[in-house]
Amino acid sequence: MNDAQPWPPAWRGVYLVSRDAWTGSPNSKCYPLYVGSNTGKSQRFCTRIGDLIADLHGFYDGGTGHHIGGQKLWRWCRDNKVHPGALYLSWGTCEDFCDRCAEVTVAMQVVSSWAERGPLLNGNRPPACKAHKHYVAG
Repeated sequence: MNDAQPWPPAWRGVYLVSRDAWTGSPNSKCYPLYVGSNTGKSQRFCTRIGDLIADLHGFYDGGTGHHIGGQKLWRWCRDNKVHPGALYLSWGTCEDFCDRCAEVTVAMQVVSSWAERGPLLNGNRPPACKAHKHYVAG
């Protein structure tokens, strides 16, 4: 383990799961699979990442799953014969953070429009930010 590795924030975070590595800012070339965040001022961002990782590795059954994105990723990995550990998980935050804007921004960086979002597995478009009038185009 690398102790210098930055860890996810407790809150105010957005994450991206991709098939391929990327540097700088993500785009569609990283083969984005899932974008998410935690909402509001909940201190559960690390827990959300943990739920994602557990379900991504198939540790859910009989209603015990906690992250629909992790479950979709697990099925994608199974169907595409990709080990879940081969995927890339990244996260980010900033001081002037708006959870809705952050998730919308990352989604817009990796897809040209929501209608053409493949291979992104998100079922629903990230909610628009009403305060800043920021949304993912249809």
